[in-house]
Order: sequence, then C-alpha cells, then structure tokens
Amino acid sequence: MRALQFLGDNQAQLIEAERPSPQPGWAVVKVHYSSLCGSDLWLYKGQWHGNTYPVVPGHEWSGEVVEVNGADESWVGRRVVGDLIVECHTCGPCRDGLPVMCENMIEIGFMVDGGCAEYVAVPVANLYPLPDELDLASACQVEPLSVAVHAVDRVNLRPSERVAVLGAGGIGLMLSQAAQAAGARVQVATDPVPERRKVALELGAEAAYAPDEIPVPEGYDEKFDVVLEASGDPTAVAKAIELVRPGGRVGLIGYQVGATHPIATANLPLSYASLIGVMGPGGKYRQAVNLLASGAINVKPILTDIVGLHEYGPALERAVNRTDGTLRVVFDLRAD
Repeated sequence: MRALQFLGDNQAQLIEAERPSPQPGWAVVKVHYSSLCGSDLWLYKGQWHGNTYPVVPGHEWSGEVVEVNGADESWVGRRVVGDLIVECHTCGPCRDGLPVMCENMIEIGFMVDGGCAEYVAVPVANLYPLPDELDLASACQVEPLSVAVHAVDRVNLRPSERVAVLGAGGIGLMLSQAAQAAGARVQVATDPVPERRKVALELGAEAAYAPDEIPVPEGYDEKFDVVLEASGDPTAVAKAIELVRPGGRVGLIGYQVGATHPIATANLPLSYASLIGVMGPGGKYRQAVNLLASGAINVKPILTDIVGLHEYGPALERAVNRTDGTLRVVFDLRAD
C-alpha cells in the first residue's frame, strides 16, 4: 500500500508498505480521507513529543472497515472514524477517567502508523460508525471537532456568554462553531492570516482581527467571559489573560512544545480568573459526529486543499507556511 512517512527534520517520503494485519480486537480500515493538523506539522518538523520516527502520520481520517480480528464481524463494510488514543485501562489516569493522560498511551499517527496511508489499523473499541448523511470528507474532521467540543465542555461554556477565540486555524474555527452551537456569542476571533480571519467571519464570528490589532477591552462588561486560545503561541496566552473578565475562564487548547513566554501570573488571582488546560478529544467523538451530521457545524470551508497523496510535497509546504489560503490539507486516498 502507499503511505506517507515522516522522518523528522522536515523530511517526508512516499513509500510502499505492507498492509497492516489487525491484532486481536483490532480492525483494518481502508482510508478515504486523512487530513493534517498543526500537531502533524510539528511532527513533520521534528518538534513533537511522544513520537517515533519513521512514522506514518494521520489521526484525522475517515474510511471503511475491511477486516476485523476477533471482534464483531458486522463492523466490516461500515463507514467509520476512530479515536487516536489507545489507553492501557489500568494506570491511574485511566482509572480516573483520563485516558488522554494514560501513562502507557499509544497514539495512532504519532507513536504507531496512522491514517496517511491506504489502510490503518485501529482497535475496534476506538471506532465510531458514521450516519449515511455524513460525507466522508467532512467526517475526517470528527477528531479535531471532538477536541473543540471537549474544550467547550471543559470550560463549562454557557449560553449567551461572550467568547474570544485566539487563532483561526482548523481547531480555532471549530472552537468558534462549537461555542456558537452551545449558545455562546463569539464576539472576536484573531489570526495573523487574512484569509483565516475572513473564514472566521463567514463561520459566525462577529469580528476578526490580527493578533496585534485586537482592541484590549476595559472594564468588566467589555471583557470576555471565556477566551479560547487555539494558536499555541505563548504570547497569545498572555493576551488571553488580559482579555478575560474577572471571574472568567481561559481555555488553553493549542500549544507549542518547548515554547515559553513571561506571564504576569498575578493577573490570574487578582482577576479571579481560571486557566484551564484542554488536551485531546476527551471522548467526544459521538457528539462531534452528531453535530456534523446535523449541519450544526460546517467544516467545508476548512478543507481548503484536498489533494492526492502523491502531492504531499507542495501540500506540506503550503500547510507549514500557511500560504494560498491553506487551512487544512486533506489527502484523498482514492485519488491516486
């Protein structure tokens, strides 16, 4: 089978690999679509944690089950997406319901080969069936939408609350829509890329600014109830603390491994604000599938570059440099 392989240090190659064989309790999925997010690009650069090189990336995928081993055969032929997190079920975090913090975690697409290939192996327990009305191109965004839904839940977002979203990449745009689906108002979105700000407005943000142009609100009533930081830029974390109202919440969803920035930490207790870390999809796949299938969330404007796997070189360059309006590179595994 054809597969895209990352070697680290901005090196990638297209290889011919053996189709995976499922271990007991696992399935093999024929991949239709697989997209790249910011964490994949850091993996490509060689600046990611918990990875193994060489590795086939891809944790945002959709496809059809073609084989199972020791599991319900009715899965074969079903259209699915799958959770990237394979937890051990026995460590402390797993026992406490925090599989994303599993001490023995395996992450598909980072530690073992993922979905940027014609086939991917996944535990059957990680699979989620898709309704007929949800197309597979949109469905490959279930994983990042799950992250957004998890973030909205973790910051306890309430209807009518005023929200700012910092970073209008794929995750930021899904955060904005997930917040609106929860009944909140996304009053501001920020991003340095003009095309991304334009999409943020199209998807419901009331205003969009470059990060250094956002007006700093003064007073309780002008500041935001919730600020969702999706860019991973540590300077944006400092900005988020400036923007949140007293007693408000800052959700940190994006991050850059090793990046640092000084923060006036006294601002948090002095403003009675909460800083909340969010990691991973948090088991929100079913909710994400339902939101996409119902039309409550529109990911079509995010899927800007749908290409064949053989076009990986130029596609990676556009994604890394954020040129030509690229938001998400999506590999159509049926195209070659």
